[in-house]
Amino acid sequence: MSCYVQHCRECNIAIPQAETDTDGVTYYKIKVNVGEITWSVHKRYKEFLELHKKLVNEHTVTKDILPGKKIIGNKEPNFIERRRIGLEIYLQTILSFLQKSMPDELFDFLEFGKYDVILIVKKLAADFLQNGDCYLLNDSGFNFNVLLLYAISERLKLPCPDSENNEFNFSHVLDFCSRLECLAIKGGNHNVGTSNIIYNKLNFELSSFKNVKKFECYNIASHMIYNLMTLRETVRIITVYNSKLKSPEDILLSDNIHKEWSCEMDPNMIWTKLKVVDFSWNEIQTMKSLTVLTPNVKTINLNGNLLNTIEDMTPLTYLGHLSLSNNNITQVFDLHTKLGNVIYLNLSSNKISDLRAFSKLFSIEVLDLGSNSVAEIEQIQHLSGLQNMNYLVLSGNPVSTIVDYRIKVLGILKKRTSDFCLDNERPTQKELDTVAIMQALKVAKEGKTLLDR
Repeated sequence: MSCYVQHCRECNIAIPQAETDTDGVTYYKIKVNVGEITWSVHKRYKEFLELHKKLVNEHTVTKDILPGKKIIGNKEPNFIERRRIGLEIYLQTILSFLQKSMPDELFDFLEFGKYDVILIVKKLAADFLQNGDCYLLNDSGFNFNVLLLYAISERLKLPCPDSENNEFNFSHVLDFCSRLECLAIKGGNHNVGTSNIIYNKLNFELSSFKNVKKFECYNIASHMIYNLMTLRETVRIITVYNSKLKSPEDILLSDNIHKEWSCEMDPNMIWTKLKVVDFSWNEIQTMKSLTVLTPNVKTINLNGNLLNTIEDMTPLTYLGHLSLSNNNITQVFDLHTKLGNVIYLNLSSNKISDLRAFSKLFSIEVLDLGSNSVAEIEQIQHLSGLQNMNYLVLSGNPVSTIVDYRIKVLGILKKRTSDFCLDNERPTQKELDTVAIMQALKVAKEGKTLLDR
């Protein structure tokens, strides 16, 4: 990002070309360079004229250095080219004259406010002074993009004094950040405006946030984040979507150079307050590190990742909800030895065909196996011992297309009341009556009376 305070001697301006649109309006493309940062601005001649009047009246700029007007022939290519050269010389002269005391009017004209650290932070300060309390009362908190967080991080490093104007005082930003409870960050792999700045190539730190309980990230580059220490002490819910995480530690240990975890982990690196982890729609292939980094987690969502197995989660004694839909899970084994007392399990949209591994999940209340590969009705028998299960989804499996599918499933599971929900629907009275008749016929066929049973 640009920082004119530090790179004022490396600032250059050029107008490499002029463009005339279909309406006959000519725009002059201004290229601004501050150190390694560059961006472009398109301005009409009348905007140059407005800028010049302000600079003449308020900053003692010489009146006759701006190329003059021309009423007739101002659309001719030769004239536009001469004006382009003249306007370039004008801006370069102005920059040389006002370099040390760059006026706001020139900053605004060249759109420094979109790319300069100091100006971005000043704008934030004014916004938080006026609207900060409203943002804090909003349940969704305040949405930062990576650019804003980078600007705050860089401003913390600068030795320059704070603004004399209270409206732009940096303390307003720090105060707001320290009180914010819901922090949402949005990144991207695209350029910032017309500049060569790319959002996800901006690193930033989060030490200013002292009270965040809900931390959300969307399309960020996690390796660009440093200093998460304060968040580890307060965050209860973390959500990271579409950020190409390969494993949970990519974000949970983003400020650790080697991203290494073990049972002997430094306690300061563990997220002890974390209750909900949602890393959906990434590229995660293993979730094992959660057993150490988030020891008190209650809910884990890893939908839309690249998991192909379910690892041992028993160290997570509080884990009750586990959602792993839209992964590559094909076979599962001995789930009762891996999932502890999970009561909600979502494995929809995987490739599971054998249900034997589910037979001893006695704590399960909700089981979603929709859109898998279960084809045989006999597989449902493996779920018949799950007495606490009151919600089951099998729709989208081949088995759900067989004749009298619902009646057969309800019969195998011995569900005779409407308290049970199959495929998001409670049994109708007709279905329950049919199940009861089928059970009676089965007993009769076996040569037993109901009393014998």
